[in-house]
Amino acid sequence: MTMRAHWTIAAAVASILGMSAGQASAACSFGGSAEPSLQATFDTMLGADTVNVQTDCIAEGADAIWNTVGQIGTVEIEIELAGNASSNTFGIYDFVTGNRIRIFEGNDGANTLGVVQVSQTGSGQWRARVRDFNVSVADGETGTGYGAWSNLSSSAFGFYLGTATNGIFYSETGRNTDGVDHMYAYGPLGGDFQGDHLIAWEDLINGQDRDYQDLVVKLQDIVPVPVPLPTAFWLLGSGMIGLAGVARRRG
Repeated sequence: MTMRAHWTIAAAVASILGMSAGQASAACSFGGSAEPSLQATFDTMLGADTVNVQTDCIAEGADAIWNTVGQIGTVEIEIELAGNASSNTFGIYDFVTGNRIRIFEGNDGANTLGVVQVSQTGSGQWRARVRDFNVSVADGETGTGYGAWSNLSSSAFGFYLGTATNGIFYSETGRNTDGVDHMYAYGPLGGDFQGDHLIAWEDLINGQDRDYQDLVVKLQDIVPVPVPLPTAFWLLGSGMIGLAGVARRRG
């Protein structure tokens, strides 16, 4: 095998393995909207100049998959300015199977608190269940109990925003039918939000106004994680590395 072929295989392996880390993106971009901007919202929440919504967002791909710190994490609606707020839903999904677990419904407004619990059974099966208190946090945690357990492929999950007219949007951009990144993420934060993350959503197909303040959710004890790769992927990578080794010996 020629030296050129050897380097071609090596480059292909590097390309495949590089996919697992996600690629850094340019600064997050926004369009125009008659509603308050995401920057103005963050300035009010966190203090002026604490977070720059364009340059401080987590790189595209690195914000796709998440897990809880320990077994329990909380999610809290900070703002919801969408005209579709009364019908939008929000929750987590299994990034392998796509199965969804709803946390918030259309009648949930700002300060509504939800809890995500992830655990592993004695047989090793990962599972998750959620609790939506469906009341203002200030009113006390007196809402409904946990829903039923749902199986997960691993301890990791993604977030989704469901809309009545535009379909479902996911934290994994590749799952979105329009190919648009509908969720920007920020954190870990400091100050009163120490260690927390904020995720900001655009609920219109093709991005349209790109204001990303249709739903803003605070995550506590929930953090982004590298995308776990299926076994077949690693077998492919190892096979190509083996081919590269053969090429080196024969070159």
